[in-house]
Amino acid sequence: MNREQFDAHVRGIERRYRGRPVALRLRLAGLAAAGYAGLLAGFALVVALAAVFFVPAWSLPASDAWPLFFFGGLALLGGTVAVVRTLWVRLAPPDGRVVTRRDAPALHAMLDELRGRLGASGFHRVVITGECNAAVNEVPRLGVLGWPRHWLQLGLPLMESLSAGELRAVLAHEFAHLSGRHGRFGQWIYRLRRSWDQVFARLREPYVKSAVSLRPALLKFIDWFWPRFDAHAFVLSRANEFEADAVAARLAGADHIAGALLRLEVHGRLLAEKFWPDLWLEANRTAELPRDVFIRLRDALRAPPPADAGIWLEQAFRWTTSTADTHPCLSERLRAVARLPAGIERGEFPAWLPALSPSAAEALLGPALEKVRADVEARWQKDCAENWRARHGRAAALNDRLARIDAAVPVGADAEGLWDRAEVLMKLDGDAAAAPLLRQFLALRPEHAGANFCLGRHLLAENDPAGEAHLERAMETDEGAVPGACEMLLVHFRRTGRSDRLRETQSRLDRHEAAVAASHTERLNVAAGDTFIPHTLTPAELGNLRAILAGDSDIAAADLVQKQMRHFPKQRLFVLCLRVRRSWYALPSAERGQAAVARLLPKVRLPGRKLVFAPHGGFRALASRLAAIPAARVFRRGAPDA
Repeated sequence: MNREQFDAHVRGIERRYRGRPVALRLRLAGLAAAGYAGLLAGFALVVALAAVFFVPAWSLPASDAWPLFFFGGLALLGGTVAVVRTLWVRLAPPDGRVVTRRDAPALHAMLDELRGRLGASGFHRVVITGECNAAVNEVPRLGVLGWPRHWLQLGLPLMESLSAGELRAVLAHEFAHLSGRHGRFGQWIYRLRRSWDQVFARLREPYVKSAVSLRPALLKFIDWFWPRFDAHAFVLSRANEFEADAVAARLAGADHIAGALLRLEVHGRLLAEKFWPDLWLEANRTAELPRDVFIRLRDALRAPPPADAGIWLEQAFRWTTSTADTHPCLSERLRAVARLPAGIERGEFPAWLPALSPSAAEALLGPALEKVRADVEARWQKDCAENWRARHGRAAALNDRLARIDAAVPVGADAEGLWDRAEVLMKLDGDAAAAPLLRQFLALRPEHAGANFCLGRHLLAENDPAGEAHLERAMETDEGAVPGACEMLLVHFRRTGRSDRLRETQSRLDRHEAAVAASHTERLNVAAGDTFIPHTLTPAELGNLRAILAGDSDIAAADLVQKQMRHFPKQRLFVLCLRVRRSWYALPSAERGQAAVARLLPKVRLPGRKLVFAPHGGFRALASRLAAIPAARVFRRGAPDA
């Protein structure tokens, strides 16, 4: 089910169950039961297989029954092991600095008080991380069967961003999901959806296919079941988000939940688009990691708002809700708690909120804050050290390359020199540094896909809608640019509230993804009934191929064509048939043909994908088809052009 189909499915569910919450819950209960039945079907098959041996064994004398009991037990044991291996998925708990009651009594006192007031489940651990978010991570003890432990993940940047009252509102929201506020059924569905989402993602990761596993069959069931369950649970989950906000407003105050939502919108953009990119640019100049990253981060959050804060707030209010996230958009959430600023519908947006003093980190971590900050810093240092050094090494090489380009080609001398400089500058200092060169280059080569893509990306990052045209041109020129360009345009159109373009872009991305899947299948399957066209090798490329073929004494002739591609016609798939020499007294040898293919496959370099085969076995019909194409014969030993 693609994105457009999922959106349509969600809208249909909303229409069907509007005003009928009981019917929606019954439907979800049935889907959840079907999910468990599908996941446990392997056990039923194992028991049925074992019963084939056990049932007749009961009616036989012991001397005759023991082989049946033996094979039945073997089937039961082996099958159970295979099923358990398939379903046993371990999810690692979130990595972070564990904060105990002794470390932060004020924080744990707040958690205890909220838990008591809401009758919610507690947290197995509370960890502080370097991310700007708060989340409850479900770590199921039994994999797909659930029984989760709950870990509260609190980002230190989040705690530095909010006041204690605002963080209390965030925590009350998270506790509401674990309480009976959604009803026992809604709470169970919320947990089940989160657990299954994590477990199914892990099941789709690569695995050893040679091992005995029921995973291929299980994945087919998941591909059918999960979009349907997820769409129904999505509708219920979105309603639960509004309920959780209402709980937060009641327990912490509507002003605090509204303030937290506003600060997180702007501070998230500040960190993602300014602080972290600027920090990583330092790796270009020094190989040593800075030792005060989270002190700088704290100071950046407390500094006067940047010039872009007003634009970020405006975009946050224009952001539209979609099925990409169960959380409603900022305007809907503020309207639900009666804190939507006046004038939003008229395009009048509020000023930024005042600075905090003290922050939630200072108020709730107290004397432990400096130690916690140092530990989070140490984890960041450990996680980023290798990437930092690698970036520094690349920067040194890029500076050398830039110096060589400048020495060999005068600035502005030609288009290729401009593009080379722009590529190096983008890797060194980001898109903004290369933007003037990209504009000069596009004045000379307006259809260049890479330059249009990079300039469009830069312009959208600067909130300049002129970037749309550049990304559109990149997609028209290069099909490979479609996924990245569409993802950037989706974010841009959501930030600007342009729902019409949003749906259009989502449909385009869905069509591209479907075409990519079909193209993959098309490339994997070559048959005699396909349409073939003459190869498009240049004389130099054809000469290199003939030299490789002539160098192998077993090759008597070779036919080469291209498969006509229906999806992405610009892609090239070469089909090369190798015909081996044989003595007049010997029969054709499939082994010799296969050995020739194995020898030449790594040597043959063609400007596209390739299928190299010998005319034996299942390839006989394809070889006959190529032999009937007059222009296919590109090599014949002893011929003048060979």
